[in-house]
Amino acid sequence: MSVTKVTGMMQTSTVGGDIPSASTFVVDTDGDHFSVTGTTGITSMQVAAGRRFTLQFDGALTLTHGSSLYLPGATNFTTEANDCLSFIATAANTVRCIGYALKDGGSPVVAAGGSWNLIATAVASNSASLTITGLDSTYDTYAVAFSDLVPASDSQTPQLRVGDSGGLDTGSSDYSHLRMGDRVDNASFNLTGSMHNAVDRMNLMSNGAGNAAGEGFGGMMFVHNPQDSTSRHTFTGQFTCMNYAGAFCYDTFGGQRNTVINLDRINFQFQAGNITSGRMTVWGIAHA
Repeated sequence: MSVTKVTGMMQTSTVGGDIPSASTFVVDTDGDHFSVTGTTGITSMQVAAGRRFTLQFDGALTLTHGSSLYLPGATNFTTEANDCLSFIATAANTVRCIGYALKDGGSPVVAAGGSWNLIATAVASNSASLTITGLDSTYDTYAVAFSDLVPASDSQTPQLRVGDSGGLDTGSSDYSHLRMGDRVDNASFNLTGSMHNAVDRMNLMSNGAGNAAGEGFGGMMFVHNPQDSTSRHTFTGQFTCMNYAGAFCYDTFGGQRNTVINLDRINFQFQAGNITSGRMTVWGIAHA
């Protein structure tokens, strides 16, 4: 069995087998230095009291700070490949991070003034839609990036729905939204807009995205008041696309869920057909 030296701990560590990430991460007993595979976020650990151990992460996942998983700065931390964190179990299933050696040489402590914390990303591969869950009352605002999304069928309107633990909301009067924008093939600036009240989805743009070379959809949106709020859930964004005619289009967007729910998911799709390629990513924006 191989042995490695852990600097800062002043002891040798026995390398155990790789452990797949899980919400409740089980610390094996065949060593005290482990590689963590997978990208499932860790919210707690199952380990005997008094154990000291080091985890080396193979990729990006989020460790969630809490009363049984105490992290530097009392804040969540998203790992990168080859980040190492060392822990001590102060009681059974209660651990505290006592050291770190990060790939970039920095610190897992979030800088003052808040940060964007990755929730999840979804990549399209001829997909009917993209859905990301995990939004909750931890953050009052979430940021959503739409990157290089290309419809399988030409001239398709990008659309958004949200939902709770029961699934996506598709009722005929669940949403209201409005848009204003223009396209570069107009002879002069000609701001146009549209408004829709009591509909079953939100259209993010007035124009449909094309699927020829160089065409597609992208932009940035913010989700306000997702949970634990007396206000309705609202959405603001700015989007661009190259439409079916190869014209550049730009829209500003605002929308709302017409009643308050425990919003925990968002869903992107085109009006018809699959999503050939592209990505949707969600971050929670911390206030401090």
